[in-house]
Amino acid sequence: MSGTDERGGTAVQDRPAPAAPSSRRRLLLALAGVVLVALVAVFVLVRGDGDGPNGSPAATGSSTPATATEPSLGADEPGAQATPPAEDPQPAVDELPPSQAAVPLDRPAAAGDGVTATVASVEAIDGVGQGRGNVSGPALRVTVTITNGTDDDLDLGGVAVDLTHGTDAVPASPLDDPSQAPFSGALEPGETAEGVYVFSVPPDDRGTVTVSVGHRAGAPFMVFTGSAG
Repeated sequence: MSGTDERGGTAVQDRPAPAAPSSRRRLLLALAGVVLVALVAVFVLVRGDGDGPNGSPAATGSSTPATATEPSLGADEPGAQATPPAEDPQPAVDELPPSQAAVPLDRPAAAGDGVTATVASVEAIDGVGQGRGNVSGPALRVTVTITNGTDDDLDLGGVAVDLTHGTDAVPASPLDDPSQAPFSGALEPGETAEGVYVFSVPPDDRGTVTVSVGHRAGAPFMVFTGSAG
């Protein structure tokens, strides 16, 4: 409306008051505020559960701690009993078969399975060594006889004759003398064979000599002992 001011001039027409925002606009603004708050909350949660400052996952109070592996008891811990290592199988050791009771040099001996043996003679000779490792010198030549009292042929290739000398039973070294003639071939039942063996033995150590005769693997040795001085 227009009017006249108090100084007689023309009154300025009053401007209409601005219209209040509608209810729909207020509703849109409220919704926008809610969405903004929700986005901020989601961003905060995602940032909190995501990578930490160095790019590694950040630890949270609700995360489950990793299960630690319990150390096994060792020999160094008190009260612990160490598990013994598995024992390696021991290699088989070749053992000499048992020996029969010794008999005098001039007596026969029996193996217990039908085979018997005798020491026919023990002779002192100057042995002649042949081949590498053989040294000529004082020696004893021993003649042994074997009789096959079994029902089967006896393989004489398995016969072993050994000699020791002195009170300490020092093993005598076999000598490849030309006069030696070891057992060989097969011996028929009831038959007797003879073998000759030469051993290096010092003349001053012949007071006690022991001759051992084994006719096959695993059979007891037939043993003869006496003086060859």
